[in-house]
Amino acid sequence: MTTNEPDIGASLGDLERQVFLVVRASGRSSVAETVARLGDDGRPLAYTTVMTVMTRLWEKGYLFRQRHGKAYLYEARDQMEIAGELGGRAVREALEMYGAAALVGFVRDLSPEQRTIVARLLDDETRTIEINTWRPGGNGQ
Repeated sequence: MTTNEPDIGASLGDLERQVFLVVRASGRSSVAETVARLGDDGRPLAYTTVMTVMTRLWEKGYLFRQRHGKAYLYEARDQMEIAGELGGRAVREALEMYGAAALVGFVRDLSPEQRTIVARLLDDETRTIEINTWRPGGNGQ
């Protein structure tokens, strides 16, 4: 893992983290393959336990899942995507709980580099809104 890549492991329990790391290292893995790899690593677990953990990781957005015959194949999502979703979820929860005060506190604590990123994102979002609302022959209404 590079130093610029977030460690999403802090948001996972021990078993979830181990399963996630096995799937990520495999590229794509079924429950049975994951059980076997965990067993090879000295962590023998029941098929149903691993299946439950993988389903939960999929529900939380850590894994992609695709039907392959009677089973599912799982693939780890990119850690930057996961971190973005987790961060976004935390900010939404803070905004729901504390309103504008949470947003003011968040912005006040940003570094100059982070403020530049936020400004760029807001500028890009504004352009996207303008493009999506523009109508030929109209004035953007």
